[in-house]
Amino acid sequence: MPTRDHPIPEWLLQEVAQTPLWYIIREAGEPRTQHPYVLLDEIHRQPGQWAEILGSKGPEVDRLADVIVDGGVEQVIFTGCGSAFFTAIHGAFIFPRLTGIRAEAIESFELTHYFPSVDPARTLVVAHSGTGGSIETLEAVRAAAARGCLTLTITNTPSSSVARAARHSLAYETRQACGPCISVISTRILLQTMLALAVAARRGVESAQVVAATLPGVVDAGRALLDQGESRIWELAKQHRGAESFMLVGSGPNYFSAREGTLKIEEQAILVGKAYRTGDFHHDALSLVAPARVVIGIEAAGSANERIVDALRAAREGESPTVAVTWSDGAGASDLAQVADAQIAIAGRLPEIISPIPMTLVFQLLGYYLGVERGFNPDTLRTDHLPNARAWLTSFPLGTH
Repeated sequence: MPTRDHPIPEWLLQEVAQTPLWYIIREAGEPRTQHPYVLLDEIHRQPGQWAEILGSKGPEVDRLADVIVDGGVEQVIFTGCGSAFFTAIHGAFIFPRLTGIRAEAIESFELTHYFPSVDPARTLVVAHSGTGGSIETLEAVRAAAARGCLTLTITNTPSSSVARAARHSLAYETRQACGPCISVISTRILLQTMLALAVAARRGVESAQVVAATLPGVVDAGRALLDQGESRIWELAKQHRGAESFMLVGSGPNYFSAREGTLKIEEQAILVGKAYRTGDFHHDALSLVAPARVVIGIEAAGSANERIVDALRAAREGESPTVAVTWSDGAGASDLAQVADAQIAIAGRLPEIISPIPMTLVFQLLGYYLGVERGFNPDTLRTDHLPNARAWLTSFPLGTH
């Protein structure tokens, strides 16, 4: 078997030379060598998956909400690695605002080795993992359970190692065929949002009922973006294929969208990406803006949008190309559009706290088409290049991710 010292033994070297490692890891079918790649199929499947979750997962979510409320949970720690940590960031934002229960996000390795002081009888640890096999997340769940915390996994692989290690599991199987994490991300943040709304209902939070009534709208928003916005995103990818980096600015729940969006651009287009909270952009990034560095601002709700507008104005003064991602009926959409070089508009308007669900499609498509235009296979995470395959297997020997 491969080890960190010998990540690619001879038998595997021969296999990787014929089939990119990521197709092997995902157990995909025949590798594709041109657009449309497998990943595009995964992107397009998601609105249908959201509809299926909304139509079938309610009873399971309600049962878990009963466990959380009846158990007197007063604190939630969300954890995960990579994209799964970004879904943890999402959970730590929405849970207090919808339920009134305090929450934080701690990356899995950090949680295992630097576990905070908590009251175990009142603490829930929610672990995210698409594959259910990430070794760091498995260790974090075990560490939480050893301290007596209630544990829950949100995963896309039922009966996985992480799911078995936790007291409770909430799973939706996507069977993603290839590429970086795609459908596993949006489906888990949808499940997470449903869980928060169910807990809020049991705690009598009236404002959450308004949000819950709009949640089915994510399906229509996703389908509309794929129908009406995909060609626009491809056009922007062609325009910016020579960029050296992308900087995404997001506030509130869409800081998650910025973090996850930059990762999708990095993984699919092999470009450096950096995510900023709104205030951080003004303090941290102004020395970086330049003609080859694209700045994307995500529409925020209310007065928070004014500083997103300022971010794009500052970026344009620094000669960075700018893009505004907005709702077509958003209150701040026109303000952003006026100061940006280009706009990606999602049809309609949803409450900001659930907007990250359809927002995932924007950056998945942008990363995909940037990869296509730059001559990379978005399915492979560069594992069709042997040194990168070695890097993957050095960090994650087979069976640890």
